[in-house]
Amino acid sequence: MSAGRLERRAMRVIGALDGHDPVPVTGSGTSGRVLHLSAERTMRCPADQLEAMVRNGWINLLQCPVSGRTLATVSADGRSWRKRMASGGAYADQHREPAHATIDGQAGLTRNMAESPLARLARPSGARRGAWLEHSHLVAGERLRSDFEFGQMGPSVSASWDPARTVRDAGGANGAREHVSDRAIDARARFNRALDAVGPELAGLLVDVCCFLKGLEQVELERKWPRRSAKVVLRTALALLDRHYNPPPPRSPRRMRHWGGAGFRPTI
Repeated sequence: MSAGRLERRAMRVIGALDGHDPVPVTGSGTSGRVLHLSAERTMRCPADQLEAMVRNGWINLLQCPVSGRTLATVSADGRSWRKRMASGGAYADQHREPAHATIDGQAGLTRNMAESPLARLARPSGARRGAWLEHSHLVAGERLRSDFEFGQMGPSVSASWDPARTVRDAGGANGAREHVSDRAIDARARFNRALDAVGPELAGLLVDVCCFLKGLEQVELERKWPRRSAKVVLRTALALLDRHYNPPPPRSPRRMRHWGGAGFRPTI
């Protein structure tokens, strides 16, 4: 059994098992194992390859205490290994979720969605439960984050070696206004208009989650909110932000109507 064959088989088996509850495994001896993914779908795997996946820690085999059947499930190491191999084999890639995005009018850019707290809330949590956030909410939050980053409003974490910036003109975020490009100034204006549309009560939450990428538990701890309350407030704030970016079409003006009997108009 070559390493290449094992890796190709493991990619298929782990991909089929991922997202499923523990599935029954039948077969014994040196014959192949059968994974019963559903009532209509099964997958065959050579016994030695399945045992190698178990030894590598990619798949866990356990015994059902009720029926005594052998069940297979994917381990956390198996998910990480498959994600790493699918992205090229680099260890850092298993922690990334690259997605194509259009930022500030530029198409074809790549953004890491794994670092955004909104990405997890926009995924379906199960077969019977949909995502907590709608896709439009995720797009609105990422758009606000783009303006925040293009506006260069984040804290500076390194020294500036620009000789044009001195102690006297270093006021404000990332230097004086004359050292900021027109593109950054436009991004700041869009950012401020979006926060004004949301309102001061919800603007701080959007900045913490969308721009500074704070988790909801951290936000609740800092603001002394009840547990799981940040999800509800965040959904409301993103809905208002989405309405600002995508306003509803104006309603057609209604015609004036009146009722009156014959001769109700006065004669002149």
